[in-house]
Amino acid sequence: MFRAWILLLCLMTAPLSARSEILEEFDTIDSFRIINSGWLSAVVGTEFEFLESPTSVAAKDNKVYFTDDVLMGLFSYDLASQSASNLKKAYKGLTSNQGRLFISDDQTLFVIDSFGSQVSKYDLIGNLITRFDSPLNLNSPVGMCINPLNQHVLIADAFFGHIIEFSATGDPFALHGTNEKGSVQAGSDIVGMACTQDEMFVVSKLTKSINVFSFSGEFLRQIPRPEVRSPSAVAVDSYGRVYISDDFNDQISIYNASGLLEQFGRSGVGSLHFREIKDLSIDGDYLYVADNANRSIKILTIQPPTISKESVKK
Repeated sequence: MFRAWILLLCLMTAPLSARSEILEEFDTIDSFRIINSGWLSAVVGTEFEFLESPTSVAAKDNKVYFTDDVLMGLFSYDLASQSASNLKKAYKGLTSNQGRLFISDDQTLFVIDSFGSQVSKYDLIGNLITRFDSPLNLNSPVGMCINPLNQHVLIADAFFGHIIEFSATGDPFALHGTNEKGSVQAGSDIVGMACTQDEMFVVSKLTKSINVFSFSGEFLRQIPRPEVRSPSAVAVDSYGRVYISDDFNDQISIYNASGLLEQFGRSGVGSLHFREIKDLSIDGDYLYVADNANRSIKILTIQPPTISKESVKK
């Protein structure tokens, strides 16, 4: 009898595997599909049947992280093994279900909590490492980058319209993109920011241009973006092209240093159709799209620039 009680206790306390937990939610994952679509040549979209309302996405090295505000979870999905896990501890740290995600080169997960006025840094199983906050300067964070030279964390704030720089350990260090001394403001009502190895690209709702800064905060140039009426997210590829999603027409517009290159997508259901894009993320030559109302994470391959395609725009 005593042995039976011990066996029952072990069964009750044994942790469930991530695979068995996720099979309940993601047991029907569509296979990759290829659709030709010009120079942005393929949709390789994985759609999860039970994905309800993806609100953010970030990817690094075949791993995709996303939040879902109906399932109320922060999920990690491995494209190679097609296995998934729910980072419950990290999701519980959010003050709302609208957080955005960022993955650093060293595979560290950052959760951008706009309503909580903070950015939290986690390891990849959801353990908190540190938090970045500043009551006087950080009110509504919407995007971030990491300076590859010193690992400082740069966070764009929609409320103040500036970029705040933190040390790697979470200490406020400097402000960039303010109106002080006649410098150019980062933007009014910032939507997000994205970075290459050398530059920061900031997009805001009320500024009809992409403002480009160095990591030291020096304003470099502006790229006109009159084609995007209601920007919702921004990403930049390794070739310096900027991708902006538009809530007004469910399109994604692509810019280089001289201006618009191409617009693609349309509102609706189907290939290259979107409904309420909530977030964009680029890893290598893949663009990840959190297509909220279509309940999917779409993955599009990115083609390198071609002379015939882009030299005309320069």
